[in-house]
Amino acid sequence: MKYLPAYLLSLLFMLCYLSGFAQKRVACIGDSVTKGYGIGLANDSYPAQLQKLLGEGYLVGNFGFNGATLLNKGHRPYTQTTSYQEALAFKPDIIVVSLGLNDTDPRNWPNYQGDFERDYHRLIAAFRAENPALEVFICTLTPIFSGHSRFLSGTRDWFDQLQATIPAIAKAQGATLIDNHSPLAARIDLFSDFLHPNQQGARILATQVFQSIAPQQAAPRSLRIDRSLGAHMVLQRGVKNRISGSAKPFEKIQLTLGKWKLETATTAKGSWEIYLPSIPAGGPYTLKVQDSANDLILEDILFGDVYLASGQSNMAFPLKGALASDTLIAQAAAKSQIRIFKETAIVETTNSRWDSLTLTQVNDLHYFQGQWERATAANIGNFSAIAYSFAESLQKEAQVPIGIIELAVGGSNTESWIPRKTLEDDNLLAPYIHNWQKSDFIQEFCRERAAVNLALSTNPNQRHPYAPAYNFEAGVTPWLSTNLKAVLWYQGESNAHNITLHSHLFRTLVQSWRTTFKQQLPFFVVQLSSLNRPSWPEFRNQQRLLTNEIAGTYLAVSTDLGDSTDVHPRHKIPVGQRLAKLALQHIYGKKNQANSPQPVTISQEPSLLIVTFNNCEKLETTRNEAIKGLQLIDFKGEIHTPTNVQITHNKLYIHVNPKLFSKIQYAYEPFTRANLQSNTNVPVATFKLPIH
Repeated sequence: MKYLPAYLLSLLFMLCYLSGFAQKRVACIGDSVTKGYGIGLANDSYPAQLQKLLGEGYLVGNFGFNGATLLNKGHRPYTQTTSYQEALAFKPDIIVVSLGLNDTDPRNWPNYQGDFERDYHRLIAAFRAENPALEVFICTLTPIFSGHSRFLSGTRDWFDQLQATIPAIAKAQGATLIDNHSPLAARIDLFSDFLHPNQQGARILATQVFQSIAPQQAAPRSLRIDRSLGAHMVLQRGVKNRISGSAKPFEKIQLTLGKWKLETATTAKGSWEIYLPSIPAGGPYTLKVQDSANDLILEDILFGDVYLASGQSNMAFPLKGALASDTLIAQAAAKSQIRIFKETAIVETTNSRWDSLTLTQVNDLHYFQGQWERATAANIGNFSAIAYSFAESLQKEAQVPIGIIELAVGGSNTESWIPRKTLEDDNLLAPYIHNWQKSDFIQEFCRERAAVNLALSTNPNQRHPYAPAYNFEAGVTPWLSTNLKAVLWYQGESNAHNITLHSHLFRTLVQSWRTTFKQQLPFFVVQLSSLNRPSWPEFRNQQRLLTNEIAGTYLAVSTDLGDSTDVHPRHKIPVGQRLAKLALQHIYGKKNQANSPQPVTISQEPSLLIVTFNNCEKLETTRNEAIKGLQLIDFKGEIHTPTNVQITHNKLYIHVNPKLFSKIQYAYEPFTRANLQSNTNVPVATFKLPIH
């Protein structure tokens, strides 16, 4: 049935009544989002699209009013509008209430927030007075994005406060709560003005409401399992693992794994989840999931340790391109205890324009695809060299199955891997994340490359994997229910232009992942390698300081494995092996001293500086050569290379007049040949320290 204006609905109802055709009347109560502001055609608003979904058994009325507030003392109270009177006259069987966005206005919430719950209940009571059998559906608020003009001047915080009250109101009313926020929270591309969804956004809202009002009318769903799960997967040993998917609403789901038989039922929207008990390392197992009509069988499942390898192109660098990789590739099929999941991008961020189909898929967050696999010579060559060499080295020592997930995007910045809510709640980051293509907080390369990729798009908020929050929303979110042992992180090349900002971003990323995964995840971080880019020494030193400061983060040095002219050095396998040694020490308790030696004290004697290092019994140089990369800075900023330096145990004895120098630095050339290492062959990281 086509959408009809509100003033014709009462007449249509009377005609239906006289003809004996009883329809359920649905009144959509709301503001401009309900009304369809900015969509253009009235039959594209969410109530109009809801009518099409519900069919002729329902009559849907759009009683939205632009600018309406729920608060009766607000600047435009809904209860004082013509839409309110028309909605009451409509005598609905069902009301769907979506109000509150305009109550975040500074004229409203700061002054009258104490009235919000009372006024909400009074609104519903007025409709119940007309129909005591009324069904009530209450919606959470659709998003307000950071580009909104009042976002940072109060609207952001008042929105959160207001949103938090709505579930309690629904509960008190015995109403069904409809989540209109989550399906749109990652879809800034559907909000050209950061407040009003377009036609596609309205369709998402209509679908949410439809599935709540008439779940049994929803299109039949075949039994499915979430894409992060599958045959050949590794599940984290020793914890409860969530197995989840979808099927028809209110369907009984049975799961069998070995001796365990578990049951649940799908929700009104067809989702289901079952938690497996804690299972030790082992396998293979067969997992069977079935409903009344279908079954899924996932074979060859192991329980072991699961790692997520993420970052940008050096993490994505394929094994087949790494030096000395032939043996690992040839032996891959024999490594039955290693399983891989490569999240493959539908398109690379090369210097090319993306077509309309690609642009749409990117907006829809369908940027990654992949599945669990056994490692073979055919597939492992395209897998991350660092991630696989880590897994191979670790599994050999730990003797448990290892699952390794590659989720990396070439050129991606730190902002793209952080949740949107975290970015929006940060007063430093929120001002630029919606305008990232014009912000010099974002590295110039990222902005220029994105401009090329998106040249054919007309959407002002077109998505891209360099956009803040994108890779988290499209890539990380599907894994949030997965138990992980740790994260491998190799990223920073696209943030080396602003070292101070990166320091804040990296802290934010680590904390946000630990919060959203609900796990205190260790992070094993690769320090940027050597390359002739002038900001990299300071960046490498900052990475050292960050991993010293943030609990549960550990640094693998790669400066000795760089290339002076190539941002993608091919010495990748040793990097993965260094990460594995760090994991063996800090997760598995192996006493293998994998930490990089760090300078901990600088003492002075006449004509002598003594630098003491931790994490080693003895310092060495590679191939017992003379020390390279050590420099002193005088009080005028001039750099000097000391010529008389001795190593004794874990100390450097530098024969100079210490009063002439203010700082000491090591490996501070962009491309460095610095050669200090521990007696366990772990390189000393780039550092700079004051002497006085």
